[in-house]
Amino acid sequence: MSDAFVTGPLAGITIVEMSVALTGPMAVGMLVDQGAEAIKIEGPGPGDQGRYVGVSVAGMSAMFQVINRGKRGITVDAGTDDGRAIVLDLIENADVFVSNMRPGTIDRMGLSADVLQARNPDLVIALLSGWGTDGPYAHRRAYDAVIQAGGGLASAQMGLRDDEPAFIRHAAADKITAYTACQAITAALLARERGAGGQVVDLCMLDSVVHFLFADAASHEVLLDNEQPQVNQSFSAQQKAMRFADGFIATTPVTDREFHGLCRAFGVDSTAAELATMELRLENKDLMSAKIREVHEAAAAMTVAEAEIALEDNDVPFGVVRTVSEVADDPQVIHNETLVTHESPMLGRVQQARPPAHFRSTPAGIRGPDAPAKGEHTDEVLTEFGWGDRIDELRERGVIA
Repeated sequence: MSDAFVTGPLAGITIVEMSVALTGPMAVGMLVDQGAEAIKIEGPGPGDQGRYVGVSVAGMSAMFQVINRGKRGITVDAGTDDGRAIVLDLIENADVFVSNMRPGTIDRMGLSADVLQARNPDLVIALLSGWGTDGPYAHRRAYDAVIQAGGGLASAQMGLRDDEPAFIRHAAADKITAYTACQAITAALLARERGAGGQVVDLCMLDSVVHFLFADAASHEVLLDNEQPQVNQSFSAQQKAMRFADGFIATTPVTDREFHGLCRAFGVDSTAAELATMELRLENKDLMSAKIREVHEAAAAMTVAEAEIALEDNDVPFGVVRTVSEVADDPQVIHNETLVTHESPMLGRVQQARPPAHFRSTPAGIRGPDAPAKGEHTDEVLTEFGWGDRIDELRERGVIA
């Protein structure tokens, strides 16, 4: 263990994880990046389907690598008597248990929350689901796209002239829920430190997405008595990148100073009294729109490099539109040391983002750069927990792999 993790904010916290795909593993992965130790339990057969999603090397996907790095992985059939006993031994002195199986699945294994809490009353149990623990949809399978649809994200991406919903082109619902779960688990650990003891945290993807949506993209559903027209509700709905001779830039001129700075940057006169303030510009939308069109016309003749200078000189908030492959070469990303690279014995060169939060008093980093191969630490973990003399027998009977 590196020195960083001796002082990591979650150093000393142990997590037992029975989750697959993206939501649960990512939530636990963020806690691991902050110093926690995690034992990831996979079932027999192919194990976590996240291993096989998208681009992969040597049978391990990029997604699985990023969200499972630093964990210890074991393969146990928790549906057998001995497998269940192994899981109960693992959680006896653990701090957190995380599962994102459909409601009722771990109960049928004999690992319900009541059983886990009877073995360890101080355990924080995070049960993550798609639609909720009960109700009309609880039995349904849930993946990112179906939650984007049911939670309003897909319809919220529709523009004024679109006639069909549009999906955010990454696993947004999964990742929103993972961040929410990470925070909720930490809050439960804090409550335990204050004397509340262990508890069950129920969290579903649907609720996480609706909460996310209502922050800025459901204004009419928040202010039920408003009289404004019901069009694209988020203030960012009309955002459009500016086209330049060799690329695109996004600008967000919100204040009066920023609006007039944008116009100056492209040589457009905005001194008309009707454009002086935001209130006046909203009253004179046609004139304001005409000025914005002038800005876009001037931009089309400029290079991105020229525009960067002009926008920066006029203190306009802007961001150059970069492809994902270009992000690694961005000067600020390089300065921040956002991405780190290592040589993996299984995958070759691996580049991944470090944990984004800097803890000045309890520094943390990537606990271990590699995700575990399936069952990589089974023998090691079982030996630590007193099952070492039964490993051969358990493997022969298919309880472990």
